Amino acid sequence: VMTQVYTALPSLVKAPGGATLPELPFDYTQGCPPVFSAHQLELHYKKHHNAYVTKLNAILGDKEEGETIEAIAAKAKAAGDGPLFNQAAQHFNHAFYFGGMKPNAPDTMPADLEAALTKNFESVDAFKTAFMDKAVGNFGSGWTWLVYDTADAKLKIVNTGNAGMPEGTQRPVLTMDVWEHAYYVDFENRRPDYAAEYFKIVDWEVVAANLARASQ
Repeated sequence: VMTQVYTALPSLVKAPGGATLPELPFDYTQGCPPVFSAHQLELHYKKHHNAYVTKLNAILGDKEEGETIEAIAAKAKAAGDGPLFNQAAQHFNHAFYFGGMKPNAPDTMPADLEAALTKNFESVDAFKTAFMDKAVGNFGSGWTWLVYDTADAKLKIVNTGNAGMPEGTQRPVLTMDVWEHAYYVDFENRRPDYAAEYFKIVDWEVVAANLARASQ
């Protein structure tokens, strides 16, 4: 069963009125340059992500109020409730993904994060290459994650399929959505091209904060 770790955003708690689509840390109507157009983000955020939230609320009704979306997903998976797991997990995954984006993000990163990536992958560039390779090789729809594994205190790159989230001792630090709906407007079916551009919009300050929480 997945370990509940922390919510990526305050909105990832099921409020009395239901789960909500989180506000993005940038104006999605302007896209997320230089990688995503406004049309791509409108479809992904307002259509796809919003659909998961709407379906999640339809399934839950007034149940699980005050519970984190992660815990709802974990309990659904343990109970074998595929429909509930898919909607809750996809809500979390998308919020985590969008929350780590920044238009024209600087290439520099906090020293602690740079040191951790260098320790685990030999260099930041080697990490980026390994992450891109893992994303391109993730068959079908799914997610590619940088996780902190509390079992051995190491950073690892892992793939999940469909709505899959990091499980057990693995805590999410960074994710890349490799469902084709994440990039098809701007990149068509060219996932390698999307993967090669992705780091231009990664907010390394957010990733560093995620690592600090995950490794507590």
